[in-house]
Amino acid sequence: MKFPVIAAATVATLGLLDLGLGAVFFKIALGSKKREDPKVPRKDSLFERNADNINLINGYNWFDNTEHQEILIPSREKGVNLHGHFFEGTDKNLWAIVIHGWTNINREMSSYAMEYHKRGYNVIIPDLRGHGNSETNYVSMGWLDRLDIVTWINYIVSNNPEAQIVLHGVSMGSATTMMTTGENLPSNVVCAVSDCGFTSVYDIFEDQAIRKYKIPPKLVMPPASLVNKLINGFTFKEASSVEQLKKSKTPTLFLHGDKDDFVLPKNLDKVYAACAAEKEKYVVRGAEHAVSSHWFHEEYWDVVDKFLAKYVKSE
Repeated sequence: MKFPVIAAATVATLGLLDLGLGAVFFKIALGSKKREDPKVPRKDSLFERNADNINLINGYNWFDNTEHQEILIPSREKGVNLHGHFFEGTDKNLWAIVIHGWTNINREMSSYAMEYHKRGYNVIIPDLRGHGNSETNYVSMGWLDRLDIVTWINYIVSNNPEAQIVLHGVSMGSATTMMTTGENLPSNVVCAVSDCGFTSVYDIFEDQAIRKYKIPPKLVMPPASLVNKLINGFTFKEASSVEQLKKSKTPTLFLHGDKDDFVLPKNLDKVYAACAAEKEKYVVRGAEHAVSSHWFHEEYWDVVDKFLAKYVKSE
């Protein structure tokens, strides 16, 4: 009788260790990314590595010296507000929602917001879950954020039924954008720009487990996904940009740097193929992850402008 007891105890111990490993992975990936000082970039982030980039610097200066306000709107969750920064544009009907990436804050999307604002757009830069001034403490890699973006869209439309809305997201913000386009959106959302987004939460975490952490995915992914299900209410495989894009009716421009070693360029072909809406794709030669606009600014915005011109009607 001793052997079955020992075997059962061993299995239980291994199960607890596995769950503990999943919880650690969850905390690293999806724990709060809030920072005390928004002007100090996260250590070893692309913003720290590119601190001397003139386009980043110009964006920061614009953000810090351009009149704007923080706005709060009720979320779908009782007692929880969504936070965002709003810059009023010169064309009352043009709106851009500019969506940041993993571990970032809205100020770090300032160079993108600045470009839309220069073009007359009203710009909202929301704080995604677990970031900035968000009232939630866990990151959802775009999946729950997609419904928050829908709330922002409805907020804009309720105040301006003639609004033309562009979604522009980078990295996790790109995944958020793609996931949002799979929802039943009002026709006010005229197009979207998706820059270096991933195919699904499962795929990006599996890839990182292999390449960055050198952990067998079968060891960490199931327990981490279970922890996420318990805390955030969804599994990693549910959170799929690809499946959302299959339902999309929003014309989308897909951008990706061919030197991206975080969200590998192969993601571009997969999300582009999945998109059921009108679509274009553009590979930025020489660009690493999430820096296409910073390193290849004129090229990047020339492509974006030509795309926007097809769907946005300015005064």
